[in-house]
Amino acid sequence: MDIQLYHFGYIGVYETTKLIKGVSHTTSQGHEFAIKLMNALKNATLKWKKETGLGFALYGTPAESLCYRFARIDKEKFGTIEDVTDKGYYTNSYHVDVREKIDAFNKLKFESEFQPLSGGGAISYVEVPNMKNNLEAMEEVVKFIYDNIQYAEFNTKSDFCQVCGFDGEIVINKDMEWECPNCGNKDKGKMNVVRRTCGYLGENFWNAGKTKEIKSRVLHL
Repeated sequence: MDIQLYHFGYIGVYETTKLIKGVSHTTSQGHEFAIKLMNALKNATLKWKKETGLGFALYGTPAESLCYRFARIDKEKFGTIEDVTDKGYYTNSYHVDVREKIDAFNKLKFESEFQPLSGGGAISYVEVPNMKNNLEAMEEVVKFIYDNIQYAEFNTKSDFCQVCGFDGEIVINKDMEWECPNCGNKDKGKMNVVRRTCGYLGENFWNAGKTKEIKSRVLHL
């Protein structure tokens, strides 16, 4: 028997909360609204499933290109809205705004409430520096993930400049160009840059919106 499953994807829970409530969904007021919003989306998929007999599920899609495209279209249509259309990207799924200063444990605990509502798929992450000299801290976060959340991962940097041999984090400068902090190389063909997008660590370069989002990411550990 063939089973048809339709994923109903969503992005921008943070931006929606900010637009409607004027606060981040990590605040008590914003959190209450965001949970209600997620439940409304989930209930819609359950309703469609009952009506059609098809397998609808709510999917926390990363929508990497869409995060930029929708933000650009909405800015053209609705103008500049602070913390919504002015950033050049929308936040993936239910995630905490990438600019928000929050520690790894609180971020994971907060986002763990949203994952069960996103039955078609969900992923959380924490942004970390090079942790090779602090493996004990990594172990504590892994234990916390195991005890508190369904699916989570670490975002780290693994870059290399082919010009000078720099092995570290290649940065995004003020002109939104990838640049080696050691020798100033800006030739993408002569550098290897790895970042997590679409749930995977990948070595490529990204559209303008996703590049802005990557530049805005703060560390959680």
